[in-house]
Amino acid sequence: MQMATKAFLKEVPQGLDKCEAVTVYLLMVWKHTIGQEKTKNHLSYLLESNQVPHAQLFNSICGRGGLVLAIEFALELLKVSEDLKEIKTLGEICQNPNLHFIYPVVKRGTEKLVYSSDYISEWYEFLNEKPYGDYTDWFDHIAVGNKQGIIGVSEIGKLHQSLYLKAFGGGDKVCVLWGLEKMNAAAANAFLKLLEEPPDNTYFILLCESDENVLPTVLSRCQEITLGPIEESALARMIPENQNNNLQLLKQAGGNYGKLLFLISDKEEKIYEAFLVQGLRAAFKAKGNKNVVVDLMSWANELALLGREKQKAFLRFGIQFFRDAFLKNYRLNELVHHKSETGFDMNKLAPFIHSENILELTALFEEQHYYIQRNANAKMMFAEMSLQLTRLINIPKPK
Repeated sequence: MQMATKAFLKEVPQGLDKCEAVTVYLLMVWKHTIGQEKTKNHLSYLLESNQVPHAQLFNSICGRGGLVLAIEFALELLKVSEDLKEIKTLGEICQNPNLHFIYPVVKRGTEKLVYSSDYISEWYEFLNEKPYGDYTDWFDHIAVGNKQGIIGVSEIGKLHQSLYLKAFGGGDKVCVLWGLEKMNAAAANAFLKLLEEPPDNTYFILLCESDENVLPTVLSRCQEITLGPIEESALARMIPENQNNNLQLLKQAGGNYGKLLFLISDKEEKIYEAFLVQGLRAAFKAKGNKNVVVDLMSWANELALLGREKQKAFLRFGIQFFRDAFLKNYRLNELVHHKSETGFDMNKLAPFIHSENILELTALFEEQHYYIQRNANAKMMFAEMSLQLTRLINIPKPK
């Protein structure tokens, strides 16, 4: 990398400062990553100074671009030519024998074992279509229904064998592992051994949305980078010219490109909002009315039939929804992200979300999110949640 920069600087046109030229050169590495300038500069420095650690962890919400950033960094480590990056899609460039991908998968049918490689064609499609997508998007893409994908110990065993083979054409090997928190305990312990005794000339780039469920000893072997929200100026350039309410979109997206795309298409947000409003209306009426409890249980059953990733996405939406209603109740409208896609007037809900129930409401939805990750019985869980929702939403506002 240093030699390449020196060669580049020899050809700097007159009138262009060499510091500016180095910046231009380094930015050429990042063709698919939106924003994240601070992190890109840090990674460029690691490349330039030959100080790339053998294991890095990108801790970030998926929509902030950690996967794309990791892939482009991996391609630079593998010295993939700029010309190839220019003419091929992200999915095509990734088809490099020295670039290994691990991601959560599920069994398609009766097979005993399943590997990431069994889904490799779908993975390349996913990288082309939704590189800023989250786990919900990935599981929707491979149509797993209500199953929850994991990274199992057999996957790590296969990776161990692959990485200890000599790199194709010599040089380095890179493993990009997306969904570190999706590893089961056996896989995490097997992977730890791989990190403790890494193969020669091998780099690991790991990604997770939260390190709370990651084995601490795995974390201790990695250099961790936390990705913040994408800069609004970078996101603004991604909004179509004919789109209205750009400032509102940026505010609602919160630095998340995946969410911005959802807001522009307004499909998922509209579904989640309509479903939550339906449940809240039933919860309001259910207190002391046994007939309405039947409707509330029906709502809980519908929620239980959704795929696990959609259930989690719905609960995350609900947490933000309650927080926005609380802020609106206390006239902090400038901090409110919500913009209804169904015609629902949040001003009608706001008086019922106040200091006496906001913490319990958000905790209720956060707990269900936690239980889903641990494969709790969805029908029982959401039935209990609907009853708790009835109690909380009917707590009187303090005088």
